[in-house]
Amino acid sequence: MKHTSKKKQRYSKREEEKANRLIKVLCIGLLFLALLTIIGVALAS
Repeated sequence: MKHTSKKKQRYSKREEEKANRLIKVLCIGLLFLALLTIIGVALAS
C-alpha cells in the first residue's frame, strides 16, 4: 500500500513538471507571436 502512494507521488511530481514546462513554452510562444505581430504592423504602416 505504501509503495503505490510513493509511486503516485513521483508520477504527480513528473506530471507537474511537464505541465510547468508546457506553460513556459506556451508563454514564450505567445510572446514571440506578439512580437511578430507588432513588427508586422509596424512594417505594414
